[in-house]
Amino acid sequence: MQNRYRSSALTAAVTGGDVLPSQSPYIPRGAEGISREALVAARMGASSVHLHARDAEGRPSASAELFVEIVERIRAESDVVVNVTTGGAPGMSFAERLAGMQATRPDIATFNLGTMNYEGFPTPARWPKVESEWERELVETSSGNGTFVNTLSMLRDAAAAARDVGATPELEAYDLGHLHMARFLIDEGTLVAPVRIQLVLGVLGGAGNDLEDLFALRGRALQILGPDLADLGVAGLGYPMQFRHAAVALGLGMDCRVGLEDSLRVRRDRQAEGNGDLVQVALSLADLLGRPIATPTELRARLTRWDRSAASAQAVPAPLAR
Repeated sequence: MQNRYRSSALTAAVTGGDVLPSQSPYIPRGAEGISREALVAARMGASSVHLHARDAEGRPSASAELFVEIVERIRAESDVVVNVTTGGAPGMSFAERLAGMQATRPDIATFNLGTMNYEGFPTPARWPKVESEWERELVETSSGNGTFVNTLSMLRDAAAAARDVGATPELEAYDLGHLHMARFLIDEGTLVAPVRIQLVLGVLGGAGNDLEDLFALRGRALQILGPDLADLGVAGLGYPMQFRHAAVALGLGMDCRVGLEDSLRVRRDRQAEGNGDLVQVALSLADLLGRPIATPTELRARLTRWDRSAASAQAVPAPLAR
């Protein structure tokens, strides 16, 4: 699959749905703020931007209208690959989680492979100091009760929804069992190979955040999916693991993701003052490691495209860049 000559796709996850605005004044909010941060990342050289929506107060939103405004602003100024969440944020219904993808028809949509415990604020000792009532309520009610529900029926429905809008699923694997679920969904025809897999490391309830976790899951992904695996990437949570995983991924020819959704710090003693700080580190790592970053055009050539004229709902894989 990956080799030393291949470019790596760099995704900027610009705002997320789990981080609280009180944790950083630089979390973008509103259509203007989120699109502006996405365009900064694109102009710096990110291959794609991963999008959640937030209202003007920073509250995660499922508003289709807000997603459309964000994406239209980006597309008006950039050809960056648009990647829209179907994970949403805590408390959103499954229908709300799909709304942004259905309204914007993105190039890529995230596809979460299984139900899991999902803890951002597991104990009072790890609760951040919050400034708004909605943040306080979220922290207090979700702590110890965080679950991320993705049943098999939901996965089938999410795949059908992605097919309907022509979005390539980016399969989010938080642990080993999710790789086996991807295998099952391919074998039953719900997903069409070759597939994109993103390993998400460091969520309490999923795989750990050590480099050994990356190596273990990468090895099993190659074994379980074999030739049905097109692209393999990694998103590591928090400082310094976001950068450590990015460096290893780039060295191995994998894709990688950085951004304020996953980490708020550019150094241990300094918060990132925007996604550009984090993208710049990833670009510097790629340069030092001799790893070219894929252009949006190169990344699009690697996406599996649904053939919407086919009654069988199969996909036509584009030629892979090697």
